[in-house]
Amino acid sequence: MRLGLYIIASIVLMVIIGSFTYMINPGNYTISDLGIPIPPIPVAVWIVLPMLLLMIASLVHMMFYGTKNFFKFKKWEKETNTLDDALYWSLLQEPKAHKFHLPLFKKTASLFDVSSISVNGAVDDMSDKLRSALTIITEINRGEYVDLKAKKLEKVLSSTNPFVIKNLQNRLQKEEKFAEEVLQSKEAYSEEIFNEALKVFSSKTTFPKALKYVKLYNKEGFLTLLTRVENDDNLGLTKEILDTFIVQLESDLKCTEYLQIATLMMNQLSPDDNLKLWREYEGKYDDAQIAYLYLLFDYEMIEKAGEYLEEHEESEFKRFRALFDLKKEHKKYRITDLMNIRHICKA
Repeated sequence: MRLGLYIIASIVLMVIIGSFTYMINPGNYTISDLGIPIPPIPVAVWIVLPMLLLMIASLVHMMFYGTKNFFKFKKWEKETNTLDDALYWSLLQEPKAHKFHLPLFKKTASLFDVSSISVNGAVDDMSDKLRSALTIITEINRGEYVDLKAKKLEKVLSSTNPFVIKNLQNRLQKEEKFAEEVLQSKEAYSEEIFNEALKVFSSKTTFPKALKYVKLYNKEGFLTLLTRVENDDNLGLTKEILDTFIVQLESDLKCTEYLQIATLMMNQLSPDDNLKLWREYEGKYDDAQIAYLYLLFDYEMIEKAGEYLEEHEESEFKRFRALFDLKKEHKKYRITDLMNIRHICKA
């Protein structure tokens, strides 16, 4: 019952009882046995007085427990808000420590401090905070870029957060200039995002532009750029630029990469120029020797291949030596007929 309604109802009841009593007995009554002089008071007042005292006692009782329940409710409200916050960060895959006070919450809700939640279906009724988190997650998973700075999450979510990574990947696909921004501020992004940005940048740029970031390149980015070279568009590739990249990536390039580069350059250089280039490289880089040998066989320069094999120990290039012997007897066979290019580096 509401406190105001209770007071009004009590007063109305006292008025009714008092009036009814006064109509029956309008006289006065006094108590003299207590030793305290009490003036005569109407009988109606004596009847209403206990009711008034009971009402006051009831009001004190209700106010006490009402206040107690109010603070208890506030404590529950605070705990549910804390739980709501814990769910929010768990949804965003960024669980944070929260302090719970009620025993029921301490036993269960603290699990969210170390848990990430994945939502697999639609949820109809939830708080605005949780709905905003689900909206962000849905948009990111749909391939859209969400401005986390506008959502006040940019400095809160870690760089390794899966939604942050996916969101930046979405931005790389939607904003062409963003890839170069990442290359210019490598320290501000995770290694995964940097590699993705380098791949995106390499899929659209030219060699002269890429040369500016040569110290940041890895072999995957370089090969992504190199595979885009076509007969009618070499993307500004020159021997000097190729030399610069190979010098920079020397520690990462192995036989397989050198072979891939050599075969791609077959479309850009004449056989003489390509062989000249790889004769230079095989003298500088041991892993480039098989690429040079492959070119000799592919260009059908069998005698030069034999001369090159003679310059090395018998234990080296055994598969090429077997191929050389076979080619002397059956000239119609090509290296690609007898040797899988994927396994050449094991020769």
